[in-house]
Amino acid sequence: MSTTIDVYPTTSFMPLVEQTRARTQELFQQLLDRHGVGSRIEVKAFYPSAGGSQLRFVGESLAWEPGMELGFGYWINGEWDSTSWPGCFAVEDDDRITEEDLIYPFNSKPEHLGLWSIVEEFEDLLPPEQLTKVLRQDHYWYEYRNMAGPAVASTGYGLVAAALAEATNGVIASFDSAFDIEHNGESAQKFLTWWGEKQMTFYGTESFKKSRNV
Repeated sequence: MSTTIDVYPTTSFMPLVEQTRARTQELFQQLLDRHGVGSRIEVKAFYPSAGGSQLRFVGESLAWEPGMELGFGYWINGEWDSTSWPGCFAVEDDDRITEEDLIYPFNSKPEHLGLWSIVEEFEDLLPPEQLTKVLRQDHYWYEYRNMAGPAVASTGYGLVAAALAEATNGVIASFDSAFDIEHNGESAQKFLTWWGEKQMTFYGTESFKKSRNV
């Protein structure tokens, strides 16, 4: 199945898509260089389109906003390899805890009534001040890779999440097993200490030396 990595910001800052793209590319190239892979990665942000349509790339002045869903394509040595799919989403009324959630089988806490339901995932993970900042926000990001996705996109989507969390002082989490739940609530800095190394170990460096489409 597809897996997602979520980013929950603690500030209202909306980075430029170009900043996210460039930082993702930088992080990916650093990872490849650390492992002596010898290939060159390019990351390009584009608007999703119907099959067969020419790609329309995102301009450098475009900032993220709720409702925006994009493709981040990964090129190795000039050849397209694969894509992951980041999006920015508004916190909706349906995301908040209602009176119905206070009873079985949900059993939410009465003091959480009206709060963004993410409070129940993070209450025991984040310091109270940090949790308060998360709950103040009206948006979040998630990045997903397709089911049985290739090595490059399956590594890149975590680096996109890290770039977004880094820019917004956010925390990273996954609730569909993109990684072990013990990593939920990590900062970008902590996430980056293990994510790339884990992916390299799992897929092997050969998976990153050339595009799978060559």
